[in-house]
Amino acid sequence: MPDNKMVGKAIRDPEKLKLIASNPCRYTGKPRVGTMREIATQCEYVQNNFDKVTIPFLTVHGTSDVITCPSGSKMLYEKASSDDKTLKLYEGMYHSLVQGEPDESANLVLGDMRAWIDERAERYGHKSNGK
Repeated sequence: MPDNKMVGKAIRDPEKLKLIASNPCRYTGKPRVGTMREIATQCEYVQNNFDKVTIPFLTVHGTSDVITCPSGSKMLYEKASSDDKTLKLYEGMYHSLVQGEPDESANLVLGDMRAWIDERAERYGHKSNGK
């Protein structure tokens, strides 16, 4: 269940945590039961349909993420029918891989994402352009 301490569980970099936690637009109220019910319903739907995923995909997850369990990403990877799927686990990283990690770690994640996209653009782009 979400709580007011979630931001500290999602953001590892202390300076970024201060900045994000001080955002006056950040919701700090109690979680709404209806919202939680809808999240649970959608999570169940997605998990029940992992096997229908056939498109190329990249899943990234921090191993120290306590907001969403890395096992969910592993389950998607294992159950998806896609022939082109990649799972990247980042040791010791939290939930917010790009905005909440130290710059060096965030840049590693972004670099991996870019390399994955560039490789697919090269691989699949030629086919669609008739080359």
